[in-house]
Amino acid sequence: MTNIDYLYNRDAARSTFYKNYFVYKNLGLRIIERGMIVPYVNISKGDRRVWEFGGVVDGNGKFIKSSVGKFGAETVYTPQCDVAYNPSTVIYCGLFYPIWGHFITEGLRYFWALSNAAFRKFFGDCTLAYVPCELKYYVDSNKNFQRLMELAGVAVDKLTPIDRPTQFENIIVPDESFFMDGTDGQERFTDAYRETVDRVRNFALKNRTPSAKKVYYLYGRLQVGEERLAQYFRGKGYEIFSPEKLTTDEQLNVLINAESFASTLGSCSHNSIFLRDGAEVILIPRAANRFTAYQPQIDQVHTSNANYVDSSLSTFDTQNGPYCFIISPQLKKFFGDDFSGYGDDDFRTFLEYAKRSVNAGLTFNAAGDYYGDTLTDFLAQLKRREDLLTAYGVNIS
Repeated sequence: MTNIDYLYNRDAARSTFYKNYFVYKNLGLRIIERGMIVPYVNISKGDRRVWEFGGVVDGNGKFIKSSVGKFGAETVYTPQCDVAYNPSTVIYCGLFYPIWGHFITEGLRYFWALSNAAFRKFFGDCTLAYVPCELKYYVDSNKNFQRLMELAGVAVDKLTPIDRPTQFENIIVPDESFFMDGTDGQERFTDAYRETVDRVRNFALKNRTPSAKKVYYLYGRLQVGEERLAQYFRGKGYEIFSPEKLTTDEQLNVLINAESFASTLGSCSHNSIFLRDGAEVILIPRAANRFTAYQPQIDQVHTSNANYVDSSLSTFDTQNGPYCFIISPQLKKFFGDDFSGYGDDDFRTFLEYAKRSVNAGLTFNAAGDYYGDTLTDFLAQLKRREDLLTAYGVNIS
């Protein structure tokens, strides 16, 4: 169940959440004879930056679009160095990102095949080839990513990064268990993806030790006011965790014990996929009507009690932050608290965010009507605080 009653504008969000993201699909594989794996490069098409280009090219020079992920280009680039040749058969495992949330989603999409009995019978001894993002990210350099793959059924000792264009005798490309649907440009997941996640979750269930029942995952970076948001949750009995400070096993133990999990939307929130069925999830968008591409799908992988609660005032036009969080009327209403107006800390948070955004050259954008009366009321009260406006050097016209 997904509850959007605590969003600033529920009607604008309905099409995102009241949709089925699960598909029945029999997955198979492609055998690419004399194909090539090309490493990541940073190229542009006109004014569009293509930042995750790298993947599989077949023997005829045709790029295999599904091998690159969501944002990749559709045509192959010409390698600027000699192409190496390897006479072996390899299994292609994708382009790996140094971003935890992407790894939980796109990073796991091929791994279903590695636990499939028929697949293992024919290809169990093959090397596992992957493309590291920007040639900087290698699996063995991050133990948390490595451990997650182990729990998902990957023989990490067989993983080999492709850091130069390499032609192989055969490249095995499994179908994606988590993929972008061309009909609407949104992701879908399959039973095979759920089974991969369950291998990880079942490990946590079998090895759990006592931990907090209420958990807030702190993202921290590029988020103005989140520390105060976390303190509000601490007052509701939540224990605050910075997940990057935990090992994979420690994170899984925290998640599998949690009865209520809260986070701002993003990589942190994607960890909710490892909660037990029926656990309460409280998700706070970074900006009004801005939802990550993956969380609605993750909410449906298992039976969850997902609640979307707006508590932001990210009114400057940016895709990468900073983002602004206050203690909103919607958040207080969710917890049954009376709202008696905004406090000085709310105003200071917004002014700090506005100052940083202006200094970064960002443009004010009220996001259409998504903030509605919340923004109007907030700014009306803020305009009366000349002391704060003067102190921060921000003009609210």
